[in-house]
Amino acid sequence: MTNSDKNKLLDKLAKSYKQFHKLLEGVDLQMSIYKDADWRIRDIVGHIATWDREVAKAIRAYKEGTEYINPEYTEGENEYNQRAVLEQRKLTTEQVLVESEQAREDLLGVIKELPEDKFPGDLVYPWGGERGDIVQLVEYFIEHDIEHQTEIKKILELSQKD
Repeated sequence: MTNSDKNKLLDKLAKSYKQFHKLLEGVDLQMSIYKDADWRIRDIVGHIATWDREVAKAIRAYKEGTEYINPEYTEGENEYNQRAVLEQRKLTTEQVLVESEQAREDLLGVIKELPEDKFPGDLVYPWGGERGDIVQLVEYFIEHDIEHQTEIKKILELSQKD
């Protein structure tokens, strides 16, 4: 990976974050998004921050020559995500937004610090049971941002029709 490729990846990750937060401008973050899971938009913000932190930990461990698998990710994705959301509900909405910004900055920072020759390497992903390279992992989470943006857009469109 060249420095130019690395910068494009960082720009893409930063852009997905900016688009996500631009979408949230003027939106009631207490609005329900998943009725079956009782999640609100603020929970999605916290959910993305949680995974930014997890990805940063995995990349940092890889950089240091070790591996990181989230020790709390034992019962599967849905259970882990729900526990994380419940924990974040102890925070104010403003605190969730600050945590979101800090988590993305941390992720961008650890990627910036990673030597280019480490990008094609094989690392364990933070949920365990899957391995790949840094680009694949980051691209996966850019898609994750976009997926949640799409869900929020749909909810906002539906709420405007009511």
